[in-house]
Amino acid sequence: MRSFSVKLFKNIILIYLCALICFIYTSMMDAIPEHVYMEEGSTLSLSRKIPVEVAACENHSIYSSKDIGSSTYESLLARKKADGNETLTIGQHKMICYLFGIFPIKEVEVSVIKSTNLRPSGHVVGIYGITNGVFVLGSSPVELADGTFRQPAEHVLFPGDYILAVNHHAVTSKEDLTVLIQKNETVSMVLTILRGNEQIDVSVTPVLAKTGENNKLNYMLGIWVRDDMAGIGTMTYYDDNGNYGALGHGIGDGETGELLKLDKGYLYEADILGIKRGQRGDPGELEGVISYRKTSMLGTVRQNSDIGIYGKLNDEYINEIRDKNKPYLLGFKQDLKTGEAYIISDVSGERQAYHIMMDSFDYSPSDRNKGIHFYVDDERLLSLTGGIVQGM
Repeated sequence: MRSFSVKLFKNIILIYLCALICFIYTSMMDAIPEHVYMEEGSTLSLSRKIPVEVAACENHSIYSSKDIGSSTYESLLARKKADGNETLTIGQHKMICYLFGIFPIKEVEVSVIKSTNLRPSGHVVGIYGITNGVFVLGSSPVELADGTFRQPAEHVLFPGDYILAVNHHAVTSKEDLTVLIQKNETVSMVLTILRGNEQIDVSVTPVLAKTGENNKLNYMLGIWVRDDMAGIGTMTYYDDNGNYGALGHGIGDGETGELLKLDKGYLYEADILGIKRGQRGDPGELEGVISYRKTSMLGTVRQNSDIGIYGKLNDEYINEIRDKNKPYLLGFKQDLKTGEAYIISDVSGERQAYHIMMDSFDYSPSDRNKGIHFYVDDERLLSLTGGIVQGM
């Protein structure tokens, strides 16, 4: 009986030790960023101390740097070689982290970039984008002249598809698509579509269906589509050359959740008409109107990504605002520290800095937009918006 108790006790201790090792390993993996940025000629600073070494393999040689988790590790940028020290070149570098310098536990991508100054904006702008082709939201049944229902595009077109051409005629708008469908009548047509990153051809046959309140007959595919988008957001930063970043998240379709592939996009002046205050379970939003006058266009959108939109400001606009905001040296996520910080916004009609408290960071979040946790404690912003609302 005693030997059984001793064996059971040992097994329990072993289970606890295994669980503890798994916890430590998982915590360590989360604490090491998967991707870090470094300024050319600087040192990498991380906030946590982790007993690992990092090695880079290049031209069949291995270069090591000890203790990636210490406050700095200069040898990452100045690796010792037989003929002296070499600085990591600008670009991408793969580094492998070794626990205690022995066990490989994680690969880290290091991007070395030039020193960059950015000017914080906080300016609320209007955003208008034109999709690359016609974006399919979904399909639905349509009523035929005899009162029956058909769904021509069912299992052929899916939400997230982009219609690029009809019978090899390019389609750039809903109007283009409608005209080509009417011309085709009830003959099978070939649609060139972009599905994900693959361009394919599919066949579908329009039907003569009732439309509108007067039941006028038109040829239809039974699909819901869109070819543009518009909204209000915040320009985050710009540089002296007119390059900017905005939103901090991608422009997606509200129906499908898909990131929209934009062919063209523009920034415009916008006026805030109201603020729907945020509260628990409701993020709130800025309510406003976009001025589409030619003189109100601020710049163009060149890229729509999951972490923001990027583009170029007009020469006239960048010359107007270039020196209005103080430039700051670009920082990196591994340099973030808990404590006091400020966000900048002109949501009140006047550009102001609002106090926040940085609470915690996730260096390797599953969603790249959710790596920073902070809370607003500035009473001016809390009384105005209730916190951070959509559009900020």
